[in-house]
Amino acid sequence: MYIENSYSLLHKVDAQNPVLADAQAVIQQWHGKRIRRIDRYIQLCVAGGLACTGKRQLPPNTGVYMSTRCGAVSTSAKVMHTIEAEHELPKPLHFVNTLGNSAGFYLTQLLQLTGTALVLSKEKLSFEAALLHAMMDIKAGLSDCALVGAFDEVALPIADHLNRLDAAPDAPALFEGSHWLLIGKNATDSAISAPAYAKSISDLLPTTATSAPKIQLSFMPTDVERQQLEDYPFEVFCREELEAGTVPHGAFSGASIAEARHHPTPCLHISRGHSGHYCAIILNDAKAS
Repeated sequence: MYIENSYSLLHKVDAQNPVLADAQAVIQQWHGKRIRRIDRYIQLCVAGGLACTGKRQLPPNTGVYMSTRCGAVSTSAKVMHTIEAEHELPKPLHFVNTLGNSAGFYLTQLLQLTGTALVLSKEKLSFEAALLHAMMDIKAGLSDCALVGAFDEVALPIADHLNRLDAAPDAPALFEGSHWLLIGKNATDSAISAPAYAKSISDLLPTTATSAPKIQLSFMPTDVERQQLEDYPFEVFCREELEAGTVPHGAFSGASIAEARHHPTPCLHISRGHSGHYCAIILNDAKAS
């Protein structure tokens, strides 16, 4: 498969002074009008999807594959508070926006698409799961191309959100973002492989590392993982955002993959799931693939 375009929107939120960036401003760059009554989860999806599409007119059967770790956290919390604390029925719009595919409705409507619209969640490997489904559908002839995205919000108050993420209560900062690839079978300058899974880095590297001189990690490696990586004579690096104590959002690996596309040499991207499983994706110059 080939990457026709990519886009990554990454926000760092200070835990002591939380300020959320204006996602509506990104939407207005491509849509022209402010979309009313959509929550932050939907804003992040629409902003990233529209920016990745740009001015392209996509085929109507283009599939949209969205991924998230936590889904619509802020709206779901409001609905639960209304029901449990206030003993009232939630507002109809709030209730509708708790649905995982509510964001897909807005995005496909704005892009005038009639193909598959699917939301997947596989914790830290959600983006990879969406990418795999998109590639399978394209190969099966169900769509000509696919818009694959990952997005997760930072929900206020920070203390509650850190608890949801099983993060340390004194974490200095969190991330939220929206990261997208437009992929298809038309050759471009960037080729991307299907995700490959393994139970350990030692199992994964022998079959993938020889294809790329650079290895990019979407996580900070443990001492054991560093030792396994040292067995291979390749450059290994992590994204700068993965500084000590900062909590990546669930779809953070999407940011790494979107960034890896811009490396001048072939790059092996590795992400790690909660259960200790790993996933590898090779990004390469199409001429060399």
